[in-house]
Order: sequence, then structure tokens, then C-alpha cells
Amino acid sequence: MDNETKSIYTSALEIADKIDQHLIKQSITHETVKELLRMDLRDFLIFLTIADHVVEKDEIRYINRSLGYTFDEDTIRGYITKRNLAADTFLNDPPKSLQYFLDYAKDDFVIHECKYYDIKKLYILTFQAIGEDFLSSCKHMEMLEINQLTRYRFMLESKIRTYSKSGRFSTTQPDSIPFQPRAKQTDNTSSFETDIPFVGTIQEGTQTRSDLDGLLKQLQDLIGLDSVKEEVTDLINLLKIIELRTRNGLRAPSVTKHFVFTGNPGTGKTTVARLLSQIYCSLGILSKGHLVEVDRSGLVAAYMGQTAIKVKEVLDKAKGGVLFIDEAYSLANDTPDGDFGQEAIDTLVKGMEDNREDLIVIVAGYPDEMDTFIKSNPGLKSRFQKTIFFPDYNAEDLFRIFNKFCKESDYKVSEAGSVYLRNALADYVQHTDQYFGNARTIRNFLDIAVSAQANRLLAENATSKEDLITLHTVDLQEIFKTEEDHS
Repeated sequence: MDNETKSIYTSALEIADKIDQHLIKQSITHETVKELLRMDLRDFLIFLTIADHVVEKDEIRYINRSLGYTFDEDTIRGYITKRNLAADTFLNDPPKSLQYFLDYAKDDFVIHECKYYDIKKLYILTFQAIGEDFLSSCKHMEMLEINQLTRYRFMLESKIRTYSKSGRFSTTQPDSIPFQPRAKQTDNTSSFETDIPFVGTIQEGTQTRSDLDGLLKQLQDLIGLDSVKEEVTDLINLLKIIELRTRNGLRAPSVTKHFVFTGNPGTGKTTVARLLSQIYCSLGILSKGHLVEVDRSGLVAAYMGQTAIKVKEVLDKAKGGVLFIDEAYSLANDTPDGDFGQEAIDTLVKGMEDNREDLIVIVAGYPDEMDTFIKSNPGLKSRFQKTIFFPDYNAEDLFRIFNKFCKESDYKVSEAGSVYLRNALADYVQHTDQYFGNARTIRNFLDIAVSAQANRLLAENATSKEDLITLHTVDLQEIFKTEEDHS
């Protein structure tokens, strides 16, 4: 494995190990999640191996060396037959480790040194990165294997999306997964242009001038972020004046349209980007005002030619709105040959120029890493001239965010609990590091408190409406007890 893939794989194993430790503490009988993940990756790589109906020695060596197995040609063929991995139904069954990751993994399980802090993204990226590394290391690589890698990732995304909404896995059949064998491709369709699904999220927005005041109020109502609000407000005021100057036949000063958002996870960068896209639409600067959010996986493909296509498709989806690229610095990572992050950057720069009248691009990530990213291409530095820093929330902001999350879920904190929580958060923020998860961490805190309350209410047989909505000090104490266990 290359260093980048090994880092991703190690991070996933760390999380699996923490899930195992958590389940043992809860006395929950389970299969070893760490071992399940290793077996899932084994089956995944064998699935790619047999896509071209040939098992090569270098493919077996990769599986043995990377995952710690001892297959030879005979044993792996026997295993393929026994597990029926060649059947297309393999694509309909999620990996066994996936449900454990979705049910028990918390974002704060991620080791602080890992930049892939989102559990769901990291799980998908583990399979994607190992699959790409596997294929690039093989001497004989077929397009069918690349297609199967794309299909498998699509299956994972579909399963995770459905499970997150309904609490159960989808029953998507393999035939519904976009896939076109080479023999069935149309005459004018390149094999590289098939099976490159969009990986990201789109938030629609159709604002008019009358919506501007409401959007500005939403901005001001955000908890904390005073310096961010001030910078955005200054920018909006300048845009209003430019519009008035234009109406009066005066020259309008040039204003940067693209932004760098820097700061830790959970500091409101995506929320502000969404509001900006809608505000720009209400001012008539953007035609649609929607937000397209992607990260590296939504822009970079595995092989030459695919990345440019992928970036162009994302730009097409974002035209008329804002393209928000999270963890954008990962595009500029120094990795061995075969990484196409630089190709994505070059295509992005050209796309920004081609769509300069009706597209805003916002790139986001940690401050130092984003500085490296902007310097990776001369075109980026000239286009991203405005940086907005999103500071970590202070203790009072986190307290207000906790109460906001409570209200949204029909909970409230008792008076004594509020006093305890304020003091506990004040102490907690004194010991956070540069990778503090801010609002994301607070969301996890609420989950812990709600779980503790549920256990307490059943033990006390307390089921009144007031009991059900109130979180007491004893419930909140579980938050920081859990934090101590993880430290």
C-alpha cells in the first residue's frame, strides 16, 4: 500500500477497535468489528480480482501482503467458489462491518491525526483507496475491474444513505446500479465516461430580492461566529453599493467571488456557504443559488482521463450556484504517481474561468493545509483572494448549541443540569486540540446524554412527559465520563 492508503486503512482499523472496546464495555455480544472489516476488504478485493475472470499472482500477493492472508492460487479459487463472490448479488449485500460503523461509531472515535474526520466518508474512502491502490499495483488491469470498483462504491453510498434515513439497508438490486459493459457501450461513448457517479450533496435554493432580509437574519441568528458575520456583512454591503453604482452608470470596483474558508470541523463553514449562495442569488449575482458540496472523492477518479470528466460534471451541476469543496487541501497532497489531485485542481481552475459569470467556488479546510493548497497552482492564488477564518466556538457558544440541538429534538436541560453543563464545557474547551470537532462534538454529546437518560428512565420506571423531555445532571455527566474513557 502507498502511504496515503495505509493512513486511511489504519484510521479505519482504529475506529473498528474503538467500536469493539465500546461494545465490550456495554456487554454487547458481537463479532470482532476489526476482523470483520479486514474480511470485508478481503472479499472486496477478491471481487475486483475476478471481474475479468482471471486470478493473477500479483493480485493474490497484494491481498496477502496488505491484509495479512496466506492465499495461494488453489485456496483462493476454492474460496471464491465457496463464497459465491462471482455472483452479481454480491453487490446487493453490504459489508458486515458497515452496520457496526453506522450504529456505534462516533466522529470522535477518529484519531486526531487523521484528516478524514467523517465516519461515513472514511468508511467509503477505505474501500475506494484500497481498491484504487490494488488496481494500480496490478500488472494486468482491465476496464471491467475499474467498473466494478465504481459499482461497489456506488453500492456503499446507496446503503449508507438509505440506512441513515430509515434505519435499514436498501434492497437495491445490482441491475439498478449504473453499469454498462464494454460490449454494450454506444459508438460515441468512451469507457472512461461511463460509471462515474456524482459523489456529493446538492441543496436547492431559489431566492428572490424579497428573501434578502430573511437570509441576512438567518446569518445574524447563527450562534457565535461574530467575526465571520462581520466579514460577510461587509461584503454584502459592498455588493449593494456596487449595484447602485451600476444603476447610475458608474464604474464598479472588482470584487472577489471565490472564497477560502479555514477552521476546524463543525464551525459552520457549510452553513455559511449555503447562506452565501442564497444571498448571492437574491442579489441577482447567481441564477439559481443552490449549493453543491463535494470533497476529494467527488472530484478525483482512479485513472487518467476520468478526473477531468468528473470535475467538469461537478462544475456543470454547480453552475448558477456555489461549489463548496470540503477538505480541499487533500487535492494537493504529495502522493506517488497515479494520484490525480493535481489534474482536478487544473480542471477546476479552467472551469472557474469558463463559468466566472455564474459560479462561486468556496474551498474549505484547516488553515495551514489550505495555505499549501492555494500555493499548489498559480491560478488558485489569483482567484482565491479572500479568506474567512472560522474560529472554534467558546464554551458559552457550545452551551447554546447544545440547547439548540435539544430544542430541535424535543429535549431540555434542567436548571441544575444547565449549571453543570456550563462549567463542564468551560473546562472541556481548555483541553481541546487543533482538531476539535466543535458543533459536531456537541451533537455527539447530546447523543450520549439521551442514551444515558433512556437507561435511567427505564431503571426508575419514570415515563411522564416531563421525565421524557428533561436531561438532568446525572445524564450529562455521562458525556464527560465517556470523553475520559476515550482519552
